[in-house]
Amino acid sequence: MKSRHELREAVFKILFQVEKTDLNFKELLELENEEISGSKYVNETLAQILMNIDEIDGVISSNLKDWKLERLSKMDRQILRIATYEILYSEIPYKVSINEAVELSKKYSEKDESYKFINGVLKGVVENSTK
Repeated sequence: MKSRHELREAVFKILFQVEKTDLNFKELLELENEEISGSKYVNETLAQILMNIDEIDGVISSNLKDWKLERLSKMDRQILRIATYEILYSEIPYKVSINEAVELSKKYSEKDESYKFINGVLKGVVENSTK
């Protein structure tokens, strides 16, 4: 059984591919193993992020200081989208979401210090959200 961390990582990879290709997330899920494609967390998270992407991106953008969302790397953008979704829409404690985002950033971000940037943006999301 996959851990929540591994499932979150799968969501990250699929979101990255959705932005990079013409495939939708359901087509990409079909390429995954059953543990990922059948995961309630993966399916709900992907569907909700994509359904609420304008609001999620707006919240992220309002917490970027002197940056635009489009200027962020594709990896950082997906990491922020997942964590912001979890902070705003899920029952997952925000500290867990931030920690997971930092760990994904350390593993996948193009710049060594991206995790600090991710952490700062997400702290702003938490402080400015009503949750």
